[in-house]
Amino acid sequence: MKQITRENFIKENKTLSNSARLLARTIAMLYTRAGKIMDSFLSNFGITTAQYNVLVLLAEEKGPVNQLTISKKMLVSQGNITRILDKLVRAALITRVEDKQDRRHKSIALTLKGKALYKKIKPEYDKFLNSLSKPISETQQKQISEIFIKWICFLKEFSV
Repeated sequence: MKQITRENFIKENKTLSNSARLLARTIAMLYTRAGKIMDSFLSNFGITTAQYNVLVLLAEEKGPVNQLTISKKMLVSQGNITRILDKLVRAALITRVEDKQDRRHKSIALTLKGKALYKKIKPEYDKFLNSLSKPISETQQKQISEIFIKWICFLKEFSV
């Protein structure tokens, strides 16, 4: 396999001579490739990456979370989060309870089955993520994360 260098990458993708385009295309390609790899790993447990991310969020919150909060924290539209949650409810991994005062609001919580699945997946998933990030030092991982967090904060200023 031909080693990928910045120069080879740009040469093979001629429109990427501009730094901003190179960055956007690289992130898109990384997101797509990493997403497929993670979905493949999580399919062994019968869930998708998006579904696992909901389990993580609920496990970290230590209690019921409003559906809108999940949507905002995951940066996913309310329509998409509803579909993800519907699948998790059908799999008996979460519960969705309507607020008695306002039926539009729903509290989401892990079921015992959801907690057990999360606890089963987490150590294996963490080990898997560590293996995926081997070519990048821990210092570089932190630097890249800081850069992306800075960019995410900046991008929040743009309405979508």
